Amino acid sequence: MFHPCDGFDPDARAAAGIDDGEPVKFEDREIPYQDWACSFDSDDPYFGVVVSSAAKLLSKTENDARLTLVEDTPVGGHRTLLHDFPGGLQCLASVDFDTAVLEIMVMYKQVGVETADEACPLALKVAQDVGPYFPEHL
Repeated sequence: MFHPCDGFDPDARAAAGIDDGEPVKFEDREIPYQDWACSFDSDDPYFGVVVSSAAKLLSKTENDARLTLVEDTPVGGHRTLLHDFPGGLQCLASVDFDTAVLEIMVMYKQVGVETADEACPLALKVAQDVGPYFPEHL
């Protein structure tokens, strides 16, 4: 499976405004589904972004009652759902890869990003900026 810490080269990170520092790799999770994630920083505007590759269907995210749908739009040729997750203070762009989902999360209530109205456009922008660098499959 595609690991976002290793899969997005410096050109992809630069396109998304992510600084060239080392990403922070989270512990890989296998239960209830495989999920590999890492955190990146952006300098302009300042925000943190978590990108994960999850072996789950997009419908799992689509049917999650904790999430509020903001937008359903294509990104890089893939159906993408943009959700606010107020319980976790994050906005989530979920990119469909048929049997897996690439998730891009921008937290709010942090330096420079205070609301979902600020975080959601940033999550979508990161997804769009790295879209040309998407792998064929996760």
